[in-house]
Amino acid sequence: MENIRNQFTAELVKTSLQNWCNATVATGKVHTEGGDVEAYANQVLTEAYDYDNGSVLFKPTLTSGEQTFRSTKEGALAYFVGKNSSYPNDHGFLLEPWTKVWFTKENFILNGNLAIVQCNIHFISAKREIFVNKSFVFRIDNEGNVKICLHHSSLPYNPV
Repeated sequence: MENIRNQFTAELVKTSLQNWCNATVATGKVHTEGGDVEAYANQVLTEAYDYDNGSVLFKPTLTSGEQTFRSTKEGALAYFVGKNSSYPNDHGFLLEPWTKVWFTKENFILNGNLAIVQCNIHFISAKREIFVNKSFVFRIDNEGNVKICLHHSSLPYNPV
């Protein structure tokens, strides 16, 4: 029988999404306050994503060409904080900084220790407000930690 603590619930989906939103704001705050944003973002990747223990399928919002997908932690970190010569088009999406981030219109499928989620994420900074369409697959690992193993992000389709 599967361990009950490894069963995703609707509440755990909402908590996982909110934690992701909170980490986005926190990373920008570390940058604004002059902290070690690369170390902080690396910690977020270690705690929230499954790069260290498995595979992650990550398609960031503003990527294209040969570097569209980020299957490595290094690639994800470059997208989040920039400053990596191997990813010259990355300028650090989380350095905006985003002062408020939240999710809406979440929909999900629960399957044991997996949650397959779609939602909109709204971002506000001093300069702009945007929202993106997101898909996540969250997995509860053997220690009971929630890890992202798929993260796809895109701007909403604009037919004009």
